[in-house]
Amino acid sequence: MLNGFKSPGRIALIGGESEIGLAIISHLPQDKSREVILVSRSGEYAMDITVKADRERIAHDLFAKGDVDLAIVAVGLLGNDPSKSAADNLLAAMGVNYLGTVHFVELLVERMKVQAHGTILIISSFAQVRPRDDNFGYGSTKAGLDFYARGLASKLKGTGVTIKILRPGFVQSKMTKGMALPPFAITSEECGRYGAQALRSKKLITWAPSILKYVAVIFRVLPAPIFTRISHR
Repeated sequence: MLNGFKSPGRIALIGGESEIGLAIISHLPQDKSREVILVSRSGEYAMDITVKADRERIAHDLFAKGDVDLAIVAVGLLGNDPSKSAADNLLAAMGVNYLGTVHFVELLVERMKVQAHGTILIISSFAQVRPRDDNFGYGSTKAGLDFYARGLASKLKGTGVTIKILRPGFVQSKMTKGMALPPFAITSEECGRYGAQALRSKKLITWAPSILKYVAVIFRVLPAPIFTRISHR
């Protein structure tokens, strides 16, 4: 349950090895009564996000021992495995970033509505703003997730359950290791601060870094030839 200071008592990190997710938790107010549950590929709460039975089992187990006050959904797959074909990489990214994640969030929402409170922070991406030649597959999965999260946030008004969306740009992490750093790249630690800020904010969407909110406006209106030239740099 929420403690006397309205801080989350039980936190579930979906993607328990996520550097961004762990950084977000580290920037939340510390409380001795807090319980952090790491949902990852191994451990007590082991789950493969692409397996329906796993999603249903973990959703049940998380709430069997008490209310979940905050769920941070930090699973993600770029879909750039060189050992796989383009089609298989796209299928894998769709399974993780959209199908598995959206279904699991629905399962969390069903249970949070019963307890009449709870917050779900969904990590989207700047990549969903406009398709680029080098990552439109990944961007499309995040665009679907982002669209769903915005609709869900509206639908849940008055239930006690709150949705928050974090839209990071390029984050330096294990997932992006070896990739060239684009403008406005941030570290996982910096992204964690923006995630904590998102949870404190009354706004639905938080960009990380904040300047991306304005970059997104420009990207959406740029003529296609200019956007293509810029995105290939």
